[in-house]
Amino acid sequence: MRFKKCLKCGKKVSKNCKFGYCNGCRDRSGDKNPFYGKSHERGMIEKTKKKLSKISKELWKNEDYRNKIIEGVSKPRREGFKKEQSERVKRWYQNNPGQRSIRSINMKKSWMDGKIEPNVNSVNESRLERELRREIKRLLPGRKVQKKTIKIDGRWFYPDIIIDNCVIVEFYGNYWHANPRMYEADDIVARDLKARDVWDNDKERVSILKNNGFKVFIVWQCEYENNEKLVIQKIIKCL
Repeated sequence: MRFKKCLKCGKKVSKNCKFGYCNGCRDRSGDKNPFYGKSHERGMIEKTKKKLSKISKELWKNEDYRNKIIEGVSKPRREGFKKEQSERVKRWYQNNPGQRSIRSINMKKSWMDGKIEPNVNSVNESRLERELRREIKRLLPGRKVQKKTIKIDGRWFYPDIIIDNCVIVEFYGNYWHANPRMYEADDIVARDLKARDVWDNDKERVSILKNNGFKVFIVWQCEYENNEKLVIQKIIKCL
């Protein structure tokens, strides 16, 4: 094959190359892209999809191929990445204190507008919940403080904090549990429920836990935000 030099970097390119540049230097934008203005017919697209799907399914039957693909897309992050990322986010919020409030307002609005699909079995927790559990664990070094699921008569429960497998501390968010100080009985809150329905659900849930031998403490978000030390002292004193 005959070659000529790239007009920009001097690398060899095919003499038949009408642009005069190698692939690394050639401008592929707009009409300089060989596929500019071209499109496939709908029938050809569907035919290609089926063909590629069949090829992919056959390849996936091969264990070596599967392992190669999984290894390629599941590269482990280097040690310390998660901690560094967490520190970067914390610093960003410290430098932009108003953003936490803005994000909170936007998130609540998205829930109320139905833009987020609710998951009634979600075990996600808020920053305040984690803080409370961490502080209780620190003040009770000899006790078993954890978060785990409980199954009672075929029904799963997701307590926020369990101490020695007999004491439960529930952290009630103002919005998610329709704080009676902020909502009326007919107000629509999380998951398109009326506040009264949320209260009834919580009452039934706590009743089942108590009837099965658990002592249950309720901590409201507003109480914890106003005086977290007092809330923690009350829990420790009762224990």
